[in-house]
Amino acid sequence: MTFASPHLLYLLLALPILIGLRWWSGQRAQSIVSGMTAPRLREQLVTRLPSGQAWGIFVLQLLALTCFIITIAQPRWGEDKTVQMESGRNVIIAIDTSRSMLSNDITPDRLTRARLAAQDLLATLTSDRVGLIAFAGNAYLQAPLTTDHEAVIEAIQSLDFTSVPRGGSDLGKALKLAMETFEKSPARNHGLILFSDGGEPNEQIRELAQQATKKNILVLTVGVGTDAGSLIPDPDPERQGDYIRDRQGNVVKTKLESTVLQEIATTTRGRYLKLGSQPLAASVVRELLSALQAQTNEAKQLVKPIERFQWPLSMGVLLLMTAWFIRSSPRARRMAPALALLSLGLSEPNASAAGFDWNHKIASIFSSQEADPEKAEEALKNGNHKLAADLFGKLLDDHPADTVRYRYAQALGYSSHQIKDYDRSVGAFSDALESPEAEVQEQAHQGLAHSLYDQGDRVLAKQPKFTLKAWRDSVKHFDAALKLDPENKELEENRDFVKKRLEELQKQMDQQEQQGNKGQKGDKQKGQKGEKGEEGDEEGEDGDPNGQGKGNKDRSRKESLGKQKGEKEEKEDLPEGQIQAGDEGKQDEPGEGKEQAQMAEEGEETNDATGFSRNEARAFLRTYADDHKKAQLVRPRDPAPNGKDW
Repeated sequence: MTFASPHLLYLLLALPILIGLRWWSGQRAQSIVSGMTAPRLREQLVTRLPSGQAWGIFVLQLLALTCFIITIAQPRWGEDKTVQMESGRNVIIAIDTSRSMLSNDITPDRLTRARLAAQDLLATLTSDRVGLIAFAGNAYLQAPLTTDHEAVIEAIQSLDFTSVPRGGSDLGKALKLAMETFEKSPARNHGLILFSDGGEPNEQIRELAQQATKKNILVLTVGVGTDAGSLIPDPDPERQGDYIRDRQGNVVKTKLESTVLQEIATTTRGRYLKLGSQPLAASVVRELLSALQAQTNEAKQLVKPIERFQWPLSMGVLLLMTAWFIRSSPRARRMAPALALLSLGLSEPNASAAGFDWNHKIASIFSSQEADPEKAEEALKNGNHKLAADLFGKLLDDHPADTVRYRYAQALGYSSHQIKDYDRSVGAFSDALESPEAEVQEQAHQGLAHSLYDQGDRVLAKQPKFTLKAWRDSVKHFDAALKLDPENKELEENRDFVKKRLEELQKQMDQQEQQGNKGQKGDKQKGQKGEKGEEGDEEGEDGDPNGQGKGNKDRSRKESLGKQKGEKEEKEDLPEGQIQAGDEGKQDEPGEGKEQAQMAEEGEETNDATGFSRNEARAFLRTYADDHKKAQLVRPRDPAPNGKDW
């Protein structure tokens, strides 16, 4: 016999204490009665049970308590074995991860758009076995055929242009690997969904497509990109703003080459679709894959322990009833039938078969109310940003429809930014960027720009390298927001302010790197000089006339980024999710400012075990991840077969 919660059995250690207390209380009662009544009148004045009967009732109650403790520990004995059968089709998703997929002729870029479309397709393949292939100059199986779609989604999300260390877009390698994978399955036909921006047709691809047709493999090809095409941004962080070049140093422009994709689809009796800014037509994919034969296999054997909590629970109730009968109380006798029915109801065999979870039942009594969109919006409107962030987070955990999901993510990002949880804010605004609505995208870019700036500013003293990256990303999102709203002067000023601080920080770090330890003092002076705009703010607050001019100009920009403390300014009504001007000097609702300040202090509190605060630890982890990513970027790549490493 085993227990689901064996730690609760420690409660049995309290039984000897109860026995001692019972003996002590009996002795004390005896001495009190002896002191207050004469021996000859004691029997007429004091009504009590005989000592043996009283102790018998106590022992029965103690045994009942023991049974109840064993009940909440959830005893389990025996196993219920069931075989789960799976029926579904075999479908492999192949995604081109070559560097040409970094082109941003469709937003945000081809590879990201392909990954999102592949995840959307998984929602239509609920009971099917799905595999994943990443290919460029070579092809690798990232996930075998499985019904564990969560694992496939994780594999899709991890794909980037470093997944295959060889350039090019060899569609033949993807077809060959898919056929080898399908050969291990007994199904008679299979499906392959291939995302790529195309390539050059050749005889080998035609032969492989014909072989796929003979093996009853239906190929759905998806062209990613536009016919006009665009330049390919260089992913190397050391060459920000540059583009990928060929061996002669010329900038490479890539466009969708759909001829070979259409040829593969026609040969295999599949279909060619084009992926643009709109999602794939799920109905078309379902109609095409409906021709595939479903295969039934024994998936796995489930072993489930049988709950036996009803045994000690029934025994405890019966012991309690017996104790009440011994006491010979009419009231106890009247309650006995009800307790007997309760005992029978709890000891039904169906309770075991249903897999009753005692802890779950107890927790459900105290469970909090589910998140309500109206309550979340009301909390946001009233300025209770902590509650709003919690409620919108719960709403997103329920996987709402896309029509409201992006709005929830936008509101979560705004609320998290207001309570200075910049990590959560960045993640929420990133989710909102997936929205097809231009207005939501523009506000999400603004929110990301502000959050990234504040995120970097918070760790500037200890993690300047991370700050540098965060501010670069902030400028990128400001630029993206300005493309969608070019007339927004406030955005332009904020962008210029961040660029200025970024240039000063970059210059300071370059000087420190060149001068080494001997130049630390000089670098510090230059770093202080670089903060001249902020010094002007402080002087202006003190009433110094010299605090005007350049310092005031920077202060207005800093206020719009939410960084100036103690300043009051009338704010315009901004769309939901947009970061407003700094309001730390504003009189908040009772308890709200204190709560937000407390949360900020918790993030800056140093952990004695590690020597870092929570925010510093996060920054270090991000820096490590960036260094690891950079190591992948600079590692030697295998030469492309045709010399085109894109």
